Amino acid sequence: WYQRRVRAFEAKLIQAICICLWAGKLGGFLLYRVIKTGRDRRFDDAKKNPAKLMVFWILQGFWVYINILPSLFMWETSKKSMTFVSVIGWVVYLFGLVFETVADYQKTAFRNIETNKGRFITSGLWSISRHPNYFGEIVLWYGLFIASCPYFSSQWAYFTFLCPTATALQICFISGIPFLEKRGMERWGNEAAYAQYVHTTGVLVPWLVCCECTPLPSRELLVDDEEIFPPNCEGKDGDGSDDLVDVDLTDPTNPPV
Repeated sequence: WYQRRVRAFEAKLIQAICICLWAGKLGGFLLYRVIKTGRDRRFDDAKKNPAKLMVFWILQGFWVYINILPSLFMWETSKKSMTFVSVIGWVVYLFGLVFETVADYQKTAFRNIETNKGRFITSGLWSISRHPNYFGEIVLWYGLFIASCPYFSSQWAYFTFLCPTATALQICFISGIPFLEKRGMERWGNEAAYAQYVHTTGVLVPWLVCCECTPLPSRELLVDDEEIFPPNCEGKDGDGSDDLVDVDLTDPTNPPV
């Protein structure tokens, strides 16, 4: 009994360390960016309205609570010892954290090169995903959920699977990817090179390119229509007629990093 209790404590400690590593990485990255640029553009408008800024902070705190909810269920019990399933979860978490960290580092290094100012990155992990940092973020939270599962003392705790899923949906459809995709189209949508990058690079999952789901710049802005829009892909039906639709990308008030 004592050994099981100690192993359960060790598992909880590992889980806590994982969350602290994520928080330290994110906090350090944000601090570095604010020091370098002098501001966080996500809050430029909110800082003019204290009530709006407070809402942002409350929502972010709630987002963190939702993401660590599986771990909270894990920490409330000591009935089971460390399991192989938890180890798998921590491996998934580590993969996601490293993937996200490398992506952030590559983009920061790219931006620090003067000749790259105002350009978009297509190297490193950004050559296989348009948003590799978000992919890593989603993966790491699913990893922590997997690590928590063997310690759940209630069947209701398994519904915390919805917590990382909610984060994934938020990033994909609300305030993460839509915001950056819209900015990208506004800045480089008239460049054939960017259109080619968007068309040949998965929006989130590395190497996963879906013509039906990949937004492309307007055809009128492209130099070589046939080069960017190959047959049987988005933008043309089998008879060659246009099949593009306007995508409503609502500008969010507080996109995640």
